[in-house]
Amino acid sequence: MSHSTVLAVILLFFIAIIASAADPAFDLGEHLFALKNYDAAITEYKRFLFFNPDHPQVVEARFNIGLACRAQGWWPEAVEAMTAAVQLATETELQAEMRTELAVTLIATGAYDLALVELIKVDMQSQSVRLRQRARFLRGVAYLYQFRWEQARLVFQAYLAEMPDAAETAARIDALFLAALNRRQKSEKAARRLSTFLPGLGQTYAGDWKNGLNALLLNGVLGYVTLNAAIERDYDDALLSFFFLSHRYYAGNRYRAAEAAQAFNDRENRQHVEKILQVLTTYLGEGKRRE
Repeated sequence: MSHSTVLAVILLFFIAIIASAADPAFDLGEHLFALKNYDAAITEYKRFLFFNPDHPQVVEARFNIGLACRAQGWWPEAVEAMTAAVQLATETELQAEMRTELAVTLIATGAYDLALVELIKVDMQSQSVRLRQRARFLRGVAYLYQFRWEQARLVFQAYLAEMPDAAETAARIDALFLAALNRRQKSEKAARRLSTFLPGLGQTYAGDWKNGLNALLLNGVLGYVTLNAAIERDYDDALLSFFFLSHRYYAGNRYRAAEAAQAFNDRENRQHVEKILQVLTTYLGEGKRRE
């Protein structure tokens, strides 16, 4: 082999090393991220991406931008950066890890259906038992926050069936799900009808006694003013009171009665969610102590 050929091979070798080596901006971004100086870390990662659009660490940089944005509560930016990283990733398990974190971010923003899409993909594609278990747990959480009790129950049953020493927890969780499925509910339609019959009665039915009494008194006073004006033959004031005051507050009273019923149902649902998550959190905490 000639000297020129050897030199060419060595040169190509060093070029390959330089091309694959981490950029100083990426290293600085990593250092700032470790220090939790997320804003500065994002700046360095973006600098790295600008000057190295085809670098092997582009996926990692974009994903870390997403994590840094999430740490600061910049939810739309976090979702955008993580989604871009997932789309660029080519290694299956790395992509599954990123999908899981993206799902966590989507759950935090209330985008439960989008989170479920990512988690189902992880469960289908990943070979990692740990990742599939985590994805299953997060699916259950997403269903819980949507109050989709039956779907959440099935997912957590499957999750706990694969976990060690989980029989007692599974039984407690199942009992809580049964309680959630048989929970008290207030009918929005019934609340509206009750307040149509007697202002404030719908709110009282939904447990909102304060606003129910307020609606009864307010509509009662306005009704008295309207009726009194009609008796006094002050028809202009009677019509004004009826159409612009009494009718407005009367219609609003019906709307707020339905809102009160919905608020009652949401409170009841959230209480069941909190109880279920508390049992699961306790179980996971005990598992870490056992390890």
